[in-house]
Amino acid sequence: MSPGIADGQPDALDLLTAYQHSAVVAAATLTGVADAMAAGESDSAALASELSLDPRAVRALLGSMVALGLAEAEGEGHVLSETGAPLATDHPRSIAAIVGKEWFFYKVWGELPAAMVDGHARVDPWQMRLGDDPEQALGFLRALDDLAGLFGDELPGLSGITEGGTLLDVGGASGSHSAYLISAVDGIEATVLDLPEIGVLVEERHPEVAFVAGDLDQLRFGMADGEQWDIVLLANILHDHPPAKCRELLANAFELVRPGGRVVLYEWVLDDNRDEPPAVALFALMMMVENEGGNSYTESELRGWLEEVGFEGVELRRGFGPIAGVSAVRPS
Repeated sequence: MSPGIADGQPDALDLLTAYQHSAVVAAATLTGVADAMAAGESDSAALASELSLDPRAVRALLGSMVALGLAEAEGEGHVLSETGAPLATDHPRSIAAIVGKEWFFYKVWGELPAAMVDGHARVDPWQMRLGDDPEQALGFLRALDDLAGLFGDELPGLSGITEGGTLLDVGGASGSHSAYLISAVDGIEATVLDLPEIGVLVEERHPEVAFVAGDLDQLRFGMADGEQWDIVLLANILHDHPPAKCRELLANAFELVRPGGRVVLYEWVLDDNRDEPPAVALFALMMMVENEGGNSYTESELRGWLEEVGFEGVELRRGFGPIAGVSAVRPS
């Protein structure tokens, strides 16, 4: 802690240089060092030779990993610590794919000062990313699925869903949220609606979830007139869009919910002061730099849009994490 900083107060210099910690995690993961260590290689020179890396750089990386608690010295070599073990691809709770996702955005965040001037995101729209670099885009969705595997188990309790029925998971990507609901609530019949290219990912990650091709930019998301569902889920969708698009998405969701059915939002919801919860306030800045027009929204904003398009009985549920559940009913 820097001199003059009161106990318990954040140190601006520590915050400034925290990028070094992120870069160490990325280097250990993306160069294959963590995987090689998990496979039993502990010698610095051998790691460098096996992975075609610079020996001096590898030794410095290992020292940095020890400094951050990601590795431990053992004999004349180094091994991953309990904290560092999930950097390996084969670890049961691996975050390797998440590291790849975050490294992509790490470089984007370097443009935050410029984005503050013009207010525009520094990442191309999702469909452009999917078309231009499908490998990176699908890797991003796999990372989101891994994140859901680590933190998404709150969704069933936050959703307010207590009985079975048909569920349409709009923009559901790999189907991780649907999978949680299927496992937690008897009788849920879940279908992910997403772009056609995403179907292979649902089959890969959650084959118990059905898939239908659709498009969030189409009327009724591309579903036929008259087709309705007991539950329509929009999980981590609204924050990617500006307010007018959010209202449009909710209006389309209303058309797809049967009378007496419900819509469920799983969202990063701000308090009305827009400063809390802290993780959600930071997420708002993330959306600004990563998604054109994206934002974290308040409970009042979400409630207003839901009621504006015809839903009633809006309820918000918070759990231990930063993401809240919001549900509302279409009148019978």
